[in-house]
Amino acid sequence: MIDLLPSPHGIAAAVALVVAGAIQGSTGFGFSMLAAPMLAVIDPAFVPGPMLAMAVAVSAGGAVREWSDVNRQDLAFSLTGRLLAAGAAAFCVSLLSPGAFAATFGFGVLFAVVLSLLGLRIETTRRSLFLAGALSGFMGTLTSIGAPPMAMVYQNAGGARMRATLNAFFVVGGIISIAALAAAGSFRFSDLLLAGTMLPFAFLGFLLSGWGRRIVDKGRVKVVVLVVSTASAFALLLRSLA
Repeated sequence: MIDLLPSPHGIAAAVALVVAGAIQGSTGFGFSMLAAPMLAVIDPAFVPGPMLAMAVAVSAGGAVREWSDVNRQDLAFSLTGRLLAAGAAAFCVSLLSPGAFAATFGFGVLFAVVLSLLGLRIETTRRSLFLAGALSGFMGTLTSIGAPPMAMVYQNAGGARMRATLNAFFVVGGIISIAALAAAGSFRFSDLLLAGTMLPFAFLGFLLSGWGRRIVDKGRVKVVVLVVSTASAFALLLRSLA
């Protein structure tokens, strides 16, 4: 486990969480997609448990802030899919070697980036929400990165609906994934302590996200997420080869 601040690794982890918290507060997604690959390079102990715990806390802040814009029907279908997939994914964690775990991260993030760059358009329907929720649950439980499938479904929705509903989804979905990991023996009290130690940095970023909400509809935040996620993905792939 990394040394706490002010070690170089601790500072790097803190900066990653501040940026990720600002992105999450601005868009309703991207916290794990941005921070998890970077923190996994710093120390694998951050994933998946501690990252999921921090994502739940930051997403809860976003859901409360825009609660009136949460779409309950969207939540029902997407969370049903996530619940069905999370249990199966939890029992796959022990099947991955550290190298394969890093490679799964890298290829998963690159795949999401490619889909975004290709401009894949998915309508927000009951079927797409269910399938995206299931894929998000599987990816999120295994790698802490469950945002890409849900973000793709909401890429053409309004900003407030997207932010509020995705934040609510990640709160409930993250709790489901943590429970599944705990049942499989892959989430321990030490994970909760690590999450609690680093959580203030994530919330600092969230509190600074007001500017991001004002520009998110112009598409600028998406560019930042894609660039940083691509760099993180390549770093993870290099780590898996090592």
